[in-house]
Formats: sequence, C-alpha cells, structure tokens
Amino acid sequence: MSLDAVTVTAAREEVRLDDVLQDVTVIDRATIEKYSGASLESLLAAQGGLQVSTNGGIGAASSVFMRGANSDSTLLLIDGMRYGSASLGGPVFYNLPLESIDHIEIVRGPMSSLYGSDAAGGVIQVFTKRGEAGFHPSAAITAGSEDYRGVDAGARGASGLFDYALQLGGRRTEGYPATNAASFNYNPNPDGFDQASASANLGYAIAPGWDVRLQSIGVHGNVQFADGFDPTQPALTARSRLDTSSTNVHIAGAPLSSWTTTLRYGLSRDNYDTDVAVNAFDLGRFTTVQRLAVWQNDIALPVGTLLASVERLEQSVESDTTTFLVDHRTVDGLALGWNAKSGPAAWQVNGRVDHNSEFGVQRTGAASYGYEFAPGWRAIASVGTSFVMPSFDELYYPGFGNPGLRPQHGTSDEVALAWQAGSQRARLAVYRNRFRDLIAYVVSGTNYLPENVGVSRILGATLEYGGRFGPLDVAATLDVMDPDDVTDGTQLARRSRRTFSLKADWDFSERWAAGADLRGAGRTYDDTANLQPLGGYGLVAARTTWTMDRNWQLALRVDNLTNHHIQTVYGYDAPPRQAFLTLRYGGF
Repeated sequence: MSLDAVTVTAAREEVRLDDVLQDVTVIDRATIEKYSGASLESLLAAQGGLQVSTNGGIGAASSVFMRGANSDSTLLLIDGMRYGSASLGGPVFYNLPLESIDHIEIVRGPMSSLYGSDAAGGVIQVFTKRGEAGFHPSAAITAGSEDYRGVDAGARGASGLFDYALQLGGRRTEGYPATNAASFNYNPNPDGFDQASASANLGYAIAPGWDVRLQSIGVHGNVQFADGFDPTQPALTARSRLDTSSTNVHIAGAPLSSWTTTLRYGLSRDNYDTDVAVNAFDLGRFTTVQRLAVWQNDIALPVGTLLASVERLEQSVESDTTTFLVDHRTVDGLALGWNAKSGPAAWQVNGRVDHNSEFGVQRTGAASYGYEFAPGWRAIASVGTSFVMPSFDELYYPGFGNPGLRPQHGTSDEVALAWQAGSQRARLAVYRNRFRDLIAYVVSGTNYLPENVGVSRILGATLEYGGRFGPLDVAATLDVMDPDDVTDGTQLARRSRRTFSLKADWDFSERWAAGADLRGAGRTYDDTANLQPLGGYGLVAARTTWTMDRNWQLALRVDNLTNHHIQTVYGYDAPPRQAFLTLRYGGF
C-alpha cells in the first residue's frame, strides 16, 4: 500500500497514511486477492499486533485479540456501520467473504473517543468495492483442498453522475475434522461450509459538491461443527445458519467551502441459528440488530480540522428459545475532535460523551502528538481512555447472566518512533494498556456467573518494517508483550507473549511473481488459570501468480506448507496443509 494512500478510520476523516499518528495498517485489494479461498481471520492473523484463535477452518467461530485486549474490545465496522453480536459481545468476522471487500483499515489503540464502546483495543473497518469511471467487469473461480469451490463475479463503473459496484459470490467446502480427541465436542466428521453473498455500492451526485450513497452487503452461510453428543455417529453433524447484513445510506456535501457535512443512517443484522443434529435439539436463533444514525461535520480551521459528530445507536437482541429480561438499549453520543498539522508538528485531540440507557454517562478522551525531528524521522506520543459494554448474554441470559455488571474501562498510552525513506518505512511502538472491571466467569453454586473481577495490564512493543528493493517487496513485524491478569498473576488466555511475521514477494517478470510468508507465535494458555497450555507454532505459506494478459491471471497458494499441527483453541485443530488455485478475470 502506497504511503500516498489515505485512511478515514483513524480520525473519521481522510488523512494521508504517512501523516497519521496512530498505528494503522491498510490492506489493499491486491493483498486481499492473495488470500483467495481463505477466511478473513487468516488475513487478519498475518497482521502485526493481532492474534486470532479459531474453532476450526473457514466459517468456524473465532476471536481477534488486538494488542492483547479481549476479543470484545475490537470494534468491527462495515462501510462505517457497526457490525457484531450484542448477544455474545464482540465482532463477528467468520461470515464475511473476502471477494466483497475492497480494502481494510486496522487502527490499533483506544478509539472509544471517536467511536464509543467496544473500541478499547482498536478498530477494524471493512470497505466494500466502489465504482470508478468506465466499465470494469471481474470474475474469479477458485478450487482447492477439501473439495473447495468458489465462484465470484462483479462489475464496477461510473457514467455521468452515477457510479456503481455490484458483487455476487458463492463458495463451498467439505472441510476437515476440526476437533480432535482432546475436545469434549469430538466428532470425526468433516466440518463443511457453504456461503452465498451479494453486495452493492451505489452513488449519485445530486448537486455540485453533494452526493448520496447506498452501501449494502448480505451473506448467508451454513457451517457444520462437532456437537459431541454421539461421536460414534459421524454421519450426524450439527449445523448453524449464519446471516450477515449491513446497509446504510448517507448524504454528504459542502454547505460552505470550509464545512463538509454527512448524514448517515443504517442497519446491521447478525443472525445465528443452531441445530444440534444428533438429538434434534434446537439451540435456537439469536439475532442482533443495530441501528445507527450519525450527523458528522468537518470544519476547516486556520490550523487543522474540527470534527463534531452526534449519533444515536439502538441495539436489540431477539431469540426464539430465550427470553431476555432486557432486550433493547440505546446510546446517544457526542464526539468532538481537532486534527491538525503545522510544520514539523502534528496532533489529534478527541473527546466523547455517551449516554447509555443501561449504564448512564460514559466519558472518553484521547490525545496524540507527533514531531518530525529530522527528515524522515518522527516521534509520537499518545494517551487514551476506553470502555466496553457488557453483552446481553452476560447481563440477562436466563440462569447465567448478571444484571449488576459494570462496563469495562481502560487507559492506554503509547510512544512510537517512525521512519520513512523512499520506499522503505519502519515503526517502533511501545504501549501500555490497563483494563479494569474485566468480566470473568466465577463459580456461584452450581453455575458459572459473570462478575467484574479482573484487572489486566498489557505491556508491549511492536516493531514493523517494510520496503521495496527493485523487484523484491519485503515486510516484517515483531510483537512482544506481557498480557497479564494482575488480579492473580496469570497470563491472559489465548494470547502469546511473542509473535512475528515475515513476508516477501518477488516480481520475476511482468507476468510471473512469487511470494512466501513465515508466521509464528509462542505458547499460550487456553484457560484463565493457565492450566491448559497451547504450544507455539510456525507457519509457512507460498504463492505464485501468472498474469497471462491484462485481463487474465492464474494464482496458486499453499498454506501451512509443512503441514504443522496447530491448536489456537484446545481440542480444535487449525487447518492442515491446503492448496488453492484461482483463475481471475479483470484488469491487472
């Protein structure tokens, strides 16, 4: 990704990537295409500062830990809309197809002062494809291990005042047996997955400087998983139906040359419906609906830009088998910010107040300052606060919820040193996160009930490097951290103290290219008491592409080249060696 690119997630307005103060990664479409046949979680796991645990392969439940924070402390946005499960708490990545995504922005560090609850560890924003001048059809066919089959087709274009991007896709795999004998859910049957998706991004210029845009994505998936009821009957397998949707419409324009305003309204829905096949026991349907209305104003100042935003978030949960004591809540938020650059100095200051119908007023703030003390060298210091609301399950699930739970609160600070010279860049960030009122499940009679009992302190450092040397493009990251629960001195579950990645791509000619990835992590623990260790691992992936002409490309990728046995969740095996072959049509 060129440093001339921009990010909108870090400041809720466009900022050049080489000017942004936060630790930001932008994953472009060319990088996403290298992961055909893989899951979004696989792509995220290769990024610095992120650790991912999964209960199997594509379509399986997963958790993403950003800078060691809990999985519910990462906010997922789709084209500006919140998406996730307010029932379970946290983002839902496992039903989002890569082919519908144009690019992804990852912002590490506390972002509650801009986005409110759930952004304690950071924000991941997914952007769907958008139209551009002309007519640009595209298609891809992928075949791979475990009888994987994927077909995608789309078209982007623009004519006059109208632009559009449409995408359709489907994939299916027989899967592999994700559980092993150590799992209480063990079943030797392969865990299959199938998915169908559609997305649309439509824009119209209603007047000079004004446009209206509709963005929508809908995905239906079916995933099989081991239920553990009767492992002697491998022909019987549990299945979950996954429905993902996010739609928003917004109008943006400039009433004055120094004032840009945006009105947005949207709705996202997460539906998870599970049947356990052996005894026909229906675990039920759980649906989360989030409605978001935002009015954002960006006003140019003599130095920098003032951000003023008001929003209303409505969250509701519904189930056909469970009755929640409270199934709806509202959040009214007001955010102010100042983003500026003057000479060698740059700064960003944000403050936000949220009024929650359950938890009252929550205040958060953040400040970052950067100074270019020599050509290509910048020092940065940041501090911020955050909060995370308990989920509806944690609060009100019958027999297991605790209505007395309080929100988690956090304080984070960071110092960083960034360097850039031509096509080379590097960044060293040292951070400290402290979260209080963590929610943990403790014994209460015969049940485990959630309580605010934990305090965690995470000290860490991330070193990143990227550069291009003629036909060779390299990138490397090293993450070192101490994810500690200071309440009892244990290591936070499923978070490694050491992770690293190394990527290299070589353009042999205008038509041939090849690359390889090396990724590894130290050992972790599957439980909060640190009684069940999970071994460290190293993963090797290789890929090559042949661009036949300006419209056709053939790509081969092999994951887990050494067929290394990996568990990121105890009793669940990560994918074995897998190969994927993709024929792609489009402009290259």
